Amino acid sequence: MARASHLAEALPPRGHTRPDSPRILAPQGREVLMKQNFSDLATLLARGISHCRMYFVGHPNVEAAAQEAKALLGPLLERKQLDAFVLGVVDDKLIHEGKYLVGPTIVGSRLTRFASLLQGGGFTILPAVSARELKTFFVLAAETGESLPSLAAAQELFRQRDLSNITINPPYHDENTLTDAADEHLRKNHIAELMPVYRSLFDTVEQSHQNAGRDRTLDIDGARSAGESLVKASTNHLTDIMTLVDYPDFDSYTVGHSVRVAMLAVLVGREAGLPDSVLAELSAASLLHDVGKGKIPPEVLFKPGRLASEERRIIETHPAIGAAMLLESGDAGPLAVATAWGHHRRHDGGGYPRMPYASHVSELTQLVHVCDVFEALTAIRPYKKALTPRDAFEIILRDRGAYSPLAVTALKRAVGLYPPGSHVVLSTGQRAVVTSAGLRMEAPRVRITHDTTGAELPADEWSELDLAAADTEATVARLLIGV
Repeated sequence: MARASHLAEALPPRGHTRPDSPRILAPQGREVLMKQNFSDLATLLARGISHCRMYFVGHPNVEAAAQEAKALLGPLLERKQLDAFVLGVVDDKLIHEGKYLVGPTIVGSRLTRFASLLQGGGFTILPAVSARELKTFFVLAAETGESLPSLAAAQELFRQRDLSNITINPPYHDENTLTDAADEHLRKNHIAELMPVYRSLFDTVEQSHQNAGRDRTLDIDGARSAGESLVKASTNHLTDIMTLVDYPDFDSYTVGHSVRVAMLAVLVGREAGLPDSVLAELSAASLLHDVGKGKIPPEVLFKPGRLASEERRIIETHPAIGAAMLLESGDAGPLAVATAWGHHRRHDGGGYPRMPYASHVSELTQLVHVCDVFEALTAIRPYKKALTPRDAFEIILRDRGAYSPLAVTALKRAVGLYPPGSHVVLSTGQRAVVTSAGLRMEAPRVRITHDTTGAELPADEWSELDLAAADTEATVARLLIGV
């Protein structure tokens, strides 16, 4: 990491936003755009299926997903004045009312695959659906591995399982199923071509955790392939793929966390000048860095409150467990093993696993360490709000001795106060997406996508702006989270 220099670079002072900015939110300059909607409901369905595969049918997480989905469905239908929730599947994408549901599609590969195996084009869920029916639906989606001969056969299977309030939609044959706005969204953001990459990352981590929990062999080659795909995609579409980081996955956050750590590590590694071959190994190692958590009891792993001392001890076994599993696989490279073992080791020799003697942790492992902490601080969790990047950096910088100065400096240079892919409101009232960090942490390069009224601009009217340029007066007024 030759380009990373000294950690002593200070964060810019707070209040850098122009005082006449019309819509600034003090003191954090952050606005969270979170409102429960049908996208959240689709994510709950995907989550229930994932929990069935990872745990077992009667597991509390499966029951909770069913109960939450049932509780959310009624109010949503009433608010939108709809008789049923129609979730379509078109070209491996989840849609609702002609709109592409990006977040659920990312985490819902099992859901889209289930519709395909049933020869269907999605599902219709009526307001009278019970939690029992939803759990049965989760089980069928988790266990179905082969295509049914026809849609009629799939509908008969649903009748046999007493799924009277969940029906299978016929396949879509209309090429114009998605609205023009949704097609434009896909085209402008390259999401269609990037979605397979992101889903392969998500599926790789999810499968690795499942295999770990069931004492199955880890697919190291699959992780390498996914890592290489991420590096290749990030070469030309870094901003667009980083945009996908904004989609929260809540209960599957242990999986999404590893995906986002890998994306951050590649971003920072590229800024630091690492070659693609090293970035690919770094990406794969980041995807697998928490694989040991697959062996941690879910009631400890997903506990929302403070951990008791014994629970903390259990959690702290996951690095050693993960490293041992990777060693036993016989296929994992040194970086993957070292990262699994050392991503909670401090730069000053503390942290865990605890060692009776001084031990050296490689610079790349320390890079994953700081990306791991930064992602955890800035991510939305069921039990906490996301911190702004500024707040995360302040916490990291206050903890002297915890992190490699080289790694922290590389992270600061790569993401600044507004990571690539972030959505921001400028002091002019325009909305923009951050394309890269700028010469100053508070002044990124952005692509203006919305005018001062909030209306989205046509793609041919988008413009690039360097907020650090001498002739630029605009500044970032606020960071939008959950857009």
